[in-house]
Amino acid sequence: MVALTGGIAAGKSLVSDEFKSLGADVIDTDEIAHRVTEPGQPAIESIVLAFGRDVLLPNGRLDRKNLRNLIFSSPRARKTLESILHPIIWDAVKKKLGELKAAYCLLVIPLLAETGTPEFVDRVLVVDAPDALRIQRLMARDGVSHAQAQAALAAQADRETRLAIADDVIENSDDKSLVRESVHQLHEIYLLAERERQKN
Repeated sequence: MVALTGGIAAGKSLVSDEFKSLGADVIDTDEIAHRVTEPGQPAIESIVLAFGRDVLLPNGRLDRKNLRNLIFSSPRARKTLESILHPIIWDAVKKKLGELKAAYCLLVIPLLAETGTPEFVDRVLVVDAPDALRIQRLMARDGVSHAQAQAALAAQADRETRLAIADDVIENSDDKSLVRESVHQLHEIYLLAERERQKN
């Protein structure tokens, strides 16, 4: 089991999609979080109870931009949201772990450096990019101001903390061909490690 992490706008989706194209199983906790906060899901009720109806759009869906701004500006709000979502997300992860078919699995956990590495993880892969570049990407992707993008980065662990837990690092400074090359190299390493593990 390989845990993939990285700061906001580092390029985790680019990397996980490339691994998926090579045949790896990918479990993305962000995708699970998105799914369990859809209308009708239990998490929505708990989020509204905690933050009020201002976090909902008129159509009853979660106002993700509003909620994101709220948790990036308030550590207390972020911890409240995490306490609601993390147990639901991990229940879904455990279910998916029982359905794996590929030689190895990539578990995408954006806040791994903040929450700690699960005991069943064998290696940690960090997708890294300079802070200035991540701020540019975040402003372009989410339409936020420079100050909001800075606040989003500040709400997470810094680069040094993430890199300190890494077994492997992929640098994503906007050269996608280099990213793909790194993924292909690591894919072979992970396949070999899994074959060796099964021998033993």
